[in-house]
Amino acid sequence: MNWFLLALLAAVFTSLTSIFAKIGLKSVNSNFATAYKTVIVIFFSIIICLIRGSFAFISQLNIYNYLFLFLSGIATGLSWIFYYKALKIGDVNKVAPIDKCSFILTSILFLIFFFDDTTKGGNALTIIMLILSMILMGLGTILMITKKKSEEVENKKYLVFAGFSAIFASLVSLFVKIGLKNIESDLGTLFRTIVVFVFASTIVLIKKDYKEISKIDRNGWIFLTISGVATGAAWLLEYEALNI
Repeated sequence: MNWFLLALLAAVFTSLTSIFAKIGLKSVNSNFATAYKTVIVIFFSIIICLIRGSFAFISQLNIYNYLFLFLSGIATGLSWIFYYKALKIGDVNKVAPIDKCSFILTSILFLIFFFDDTTKGGNALTIIMLILSMILMGLGTILMITKKKSEEVENKKYLVFAGFSAIFASLVSLFVKIGLKNIESDLGTLFRTIVVFVFASTIVLIKKDYKEISKIDRNGWIFLTISGVATGAAWLLEYEALNI
């Protein structure tokens, strides 16, 4: 399948993830939500790996695959935690655009580390279009988060959380691109998700966020589960696109 179509489908599922996560977070602690969601993605990834027979390629993973997939998992966990904290207190229409500014940071990182791949060997038109897209996305974000006069004073902490989410999300793409070299994307997704789960679960245990499980209502469980499935689909599509 064409990488462009894969990336486009990943964007669709990513947008669904944000919507369902916002609904599900109404009665859920953000740290616990991160840990729970990774469980859904792990099961989703295992099923895909079994269907595609990807477990047969585990022996092909080298130290660099493990290292950068591990780093991508840590960066993902941090990105999710900040993103969910931002969603918890902020408007999704403002939080999501800031988080997706990771595209701008990712593009800069890819220009530095994967210049030939990113610019098609230094093609001038490609470079111009890339810079133009970054400028437009930056302007669009500013317009979406600019406070209107009619709005009441709100908690601005979501700006900081969403900003950190974008920074770590940009690192995820870079680490994944390196970590997926010469291996199956779904196998890489599974390993990375396990790292995220261990990281998020450790935070939940340390902060004792598991005590709030009883506060989660049926809708919270349903929408967090759907959000997890959408995340799994988005990751698998995006990383397959990155792989090719």
